[in-house]
Amino acid sequence: MPPSVPNSKGSSSPADVPYGTWNSFPWEPFPEYAGSKSVLYRSADGKIVAGAAKETGTATLTYPCDEFFYVTEGWIKLAIHGGETFTLTKGQFIYLKKGTTVDFEFGPDFANVAVFIDSNPVTLI
Repeated sequence: MPPSVPNSKGSSSPADVPYGTWNSFPWEPFPEYAGSKSVLYRSADGKIVAGAAKETGTATLTYPCDEFFYVTEGWIKLAIHGGETFTLTKGQFIYLKKGTTVDFEFGPDFANVAVFIDSNPVTLI
């Protein structure tokens, strides 16, 4: 598979391993978060998704799945309901569990790479 080609069907063929820089894959609008998204991989059953996102503004989300994300650009402020408020910057990461509610403030140039995992098909991205 050439660089920057996503594996959106969950193929297990060694020829379908997606690779490339985080921002080199196809992007599409992500209006829920005033930004754009790119799906690098989606498992055949849809229960694992890896991708990237560029988001702006503010949002509140109660997680419908687990998410691990790594900040690739900018910053993001998170206020965990019942927990702490903190800011992540480029190079930092977090793991958020299904059911966690978070208030987000996205910096103007925020971007991340993420993996979403659930026992049901992931629909968040």
